[in-house]
Amino acid sequence: MNYFWLISFLGISTGVLLSPALLISFSMVGIAIFLLWKHLSVRIYLLCVILGLIISLPGNVPQRSEIVGFCTLKKSSYTVVSNVRFLENGKWNYLHHDVKVKSDQINPGEEVYIYGKISKSFSYPLYTVVPDFSCGVRQTARGFLKVMSILQKFKEENEIFIIDVLGPFAKTVNGLLFSDGEFDQAEYSDLKSSGLAHIFAVSGLHVGIVYALVEIIVSFFTYKLFFRRFIGAFIALMFALSTGPTPSAFRAAVMLCIWSFFKIADYPVEPLNVLGMAGTFNILLEPYCILSTSFLMSYMATASILICQEKIRSYHIVVKTLFTPFSAFFGVAPFLNIFSSLNVLSPFLSIFATYLVIPIIWAAFISIFFRTIHMETLAQILLKGATPFVYLVQRLIHLSSLVPNFSLGLTGYILFSLLILFLFWHFGHKP
Repeated sequence: MNYFWLISFLGISTGVLLSPALLISFSMVGIAIFLLWKHLSVRIYLLCVILGLIISLPGNVPQRSEIVGFCTLKKSSYTVVSNVRFLENGKWNYLHHDVKVKSDQINPGEEVYIYGKISKSFSYPLYTVVPDFSCGVRQTARGFLKVMSILQKFKEENEIFIIDVLGPFAKTVNGLLFSDGEFDQAEYSDLKSSGLAHIFAVSGLHVGIVYALVEIIVSFFTYKLFFRRFIGAFIALMFALSTGPTPSAFRAAVMLCIWSFFKIADYPVEPLNVLGMAGTFNILLEPYCILSTSFLMSYMATASILICQEKIRSYHIVVKTLFTPFSAFFGVAPFLNIFSSLNVLSPFLSIFATYLVIPIIWAAFISIFFRTIHMETLAQILLKGATPFVYLVQRLIHLSSLVPNFSLGLTGYILFSLLILFLFWHFGHKP
């Protein structure tokens, strides 16, 4: 079956979304299985719905408890902790879900101890902790968490290096490379109104830019496809993990790894099935990530691009370049209507922004490499050489923020969702 993993991804996602109505959902799925069992694709989908219902079952967590875990992501008002265990009856039990901690006392890359009040809501993360006490240390991390901790520390050191070298331009570079620009309220307002905020959220665009750079560099030393794809995918994965990882960056890195594996093995694979495989892996790790805006927008934008690109693959490169941001825009438009607003020029301006972002990320990434091998002067020169592009990005954001924005709310969500369904039907079927 060409789309086994895509069907599995959609089934598990459906199960997670239906989990609040658990008994009704199980009954409906049972009836559907009885009526539609003869169809293989439907059978797989329904079984995956059941799997989604099972893995999304919440645990019985005391309202007030001690928890330990690993901090992966820090936002302005909270942090996200994964690999969580909670103390109950003298035993540490795994929670199997991420936790939102309303504290600024812990940082990414730290193993944390928290004592406080735990609440639950149907959102991502599923659990929220308001701590009475919290602390974190890096030294105790082991195994894969140690790798994550090292990557987070490496990122923080390079953020400081970029700030020291670029001054006022540093927040733009750190935002593009690490999603960590620390913009003030006025700058954030301009960025949101510009319709270009997505370029400051590390996603498939950024991971793909890093992957392309690494593959180009490796190609100077070897022509063998295996080494180029393996090294490129590995470094892209490490880059994604250093961001937390964010759902969109993790999705892109996993897709790259899967795609590279099949290409090295010379095995044909459907792009949408690769997306489904990455999504299935993502949800099995944390079911409720599907409720994250970042997750929804990333997967919908990618699905839109893949479906549309399949139909225009024979077109001129200019047409494909122009059509890509439009297809991505239609994928995220329903969620922008609900959670934000739409800038009418965003699809057009994204084209120019992308071509400005590429040299900035390449220069910053190579400068980090030079700094790692103790060639600080060359790293500084390379970073400063990217400042004209940074200035142009800042001006583009400011000019774009002057363009009127609109939001249709729920009406816009419904209209754009119907448009996406039509486009998927139109472009998704074989002629």
